[in-house]
Amino acid sequence: MSQPMQMPQAAVPDTPDSTDALPRFSRRACLGGAALMGVAAVGAWLATPRLQAVTGAPSLDAVVPKAFGEWRVIADATTQVDVAQGVETVLEQPYDQTVMRTYANGQGEQVMLALAWGERQRQDVKVHRPEVCYPAQGFALRRVEAGPPIATGGRALPVPTTQLLAEARGGGFEAVRYWIRIGDNYGGDGLSARWYILNEGLAGRIPDGILVRASQRLAQASAAPGSQQLMARFLAELVAAVPAPFRGMLVR
Repeated sequence: MSQPMQMPQAAVPDTPDSTDALPRFSRRACLGGAALMGVAAVGAWLATPRLQAVTGAPSLDAVVPKAFGEWRVIADATTQVDVAQGVETVLEQPYDQTVMRTYANGQGEQVMLALAWGERQRQDVKVHRPEVCYPAQGFALRRVEAGPPIATGGRALPVPTTQLLAEARGGGFEAVRYWIRIGDNYGGDGLSARWYILNEGLAGRIPDGILVRASQRLAQASAAPGSQQLMARFLAELVAAVPAPFRGMLVR
């Protein structure tokens, strides 16, 4: 009986061992990669901003006096211009504390005070400038300029300020004098503030910030120069009246 015919098997090409197919890394390359990863991790930790020593900051409402010199807080139904633009969510609000008051002196002159302090000033969340807030709430800006610096008892150098004149939609004007402090930087313009916050972040710090704003309602725009002088005196006396340990919240 004949044997079944066996078919010849096709030759199978030799394949390299699986371990030979993997790239071979030298011990030096592996150690170098590990070192780079370690440096990157340390760099990321160092670049992570951390709060400056403002945790447990005192209450602005408590440390800013309601009476000083010839000025006294009065009840006033006038609504001040909000310190925020009014379009942010709660998470985007830059302020942790706000104080809104109206003071009057013995001559019947009134000055509105707005303080807005935030513990964390970041690129996307920082103190709002009045030049933005006033138009957003129906005012037309008629004049914006650098104001004469104000000498205060809380800082060796005078505080740089900005003054503006805004016209209300329903008539009348509002003179404004303010400064913005972010960390130990003043000015508040967008580019300067962003650059300062960036440098602080690279140093591992998140600065605090505050808007200090005085304003006065006027019937005529021609009264603005006298109003600016009055508000400059008011702000200087206000800072001097804040207890020395807490003045750093307003000026630094």
